[in-house]
Amino acid sequence: MTSQNNYITAWTDYPFIELGDKEYEEAPVRQCIVTSYDGDKYCKIKVEGTTTEIKSGYLYKQPGRYGEVKAFRHKDLEHLEK
Repeated sequence: MTSQNNYITAWTDYPFIELGDKEYEEAPVRQCIVTSYDGDKYCKIKVEGTTTEIKSGYLYKQPGRYGEVKAFRHKDLEHLEK
């Protein structure tokens, strides 16, 4: 995990239709940049050239899949822009 004042490097296995993933099918684990956090549960991210929002529970501290690796907690994200 890389953390700067204005972003965090993370990983996600969330499916992105705009990147060719199919709904309800396993997506590849991708590295992403977390640029903002709404203070509740949503983060704005940049992944493979696309900017989108996902729930923070799908952002992990290391490469891996949901439930297998640690997700970021509120205190890890609260310093990001809102």
